[in-house]
Amino acid sequence: MKGAIVLASALFAALLAALAFGIACSSHQPERYPAWQQDGAVLFGSSRQVSDFEFVDQYAVPRNQASFEKRWKLVFFGYTFCPDICPTTLAELNRVWKQLPEGVRAQWQVVFVSIDPARDTPAALEPYMTYFNPEFVALTGNPDSLRSVAGELNGFYARVERGDGMAYLMDHSANLAVVSPDWHYRGYIEPPFWPGKMTTLLTELVQ
Repeated sequence: MKGAIVLASALFAALLAALAFGIACSSHQPERYPAWQQDGAVLFGSSRQVSDFEFVDQYAVPRNQASFEKRWKLVFFGYTFCPDICPTTLAELNRVWKQLPEGVRAQWQVVFVSIDPARDTPAALEPYMTYFNPEFVALTGNPDSLRSVAGELNGFYARVERGDGMAYLMDHSANLAVVSPDWHYRGYIEPPFWPGKMTTLLTELVQ
């Protein structure tokens, strides 16, 4: 019951934040991006700066915004113990990655932000990310930065306890946040992340 209350509160807070930001940014998508007019793909009329952060990546290398190349980013919140959403999303993104034209792929970066830094150490993240795609970057290790980045990108997460000595799970958002090369929150993409859909969206935004 406690887990359900925490999750409901997190969902409500995320909904309010998304509604407020959507109103501030306007729901009108730029006409130059027709693919972004479809359901499940939202490009804001204006953007919001993402605050800098301090994480480590899957190789235990310190990471802040300046450590990234000037690429567009698909930011996804998840954790390695996730039984369904995270492995499915990473597998879909790997398929997308392989189908993107080389020139388009060079302008994008997939960023996986762990919502479970207590268990998602670099030692746990490195083989996990390598399995899906070694080019993807994973961030972990700083609960304060996690709260800040998740809040600004309308991500939510909540710990769910299970009985009988079973390990806890984490409920979390499933959208991909679209972040510009200069770390502005520009929009989001809802699942499913089919290669055809994603290739069109990602290509259109960087042309």
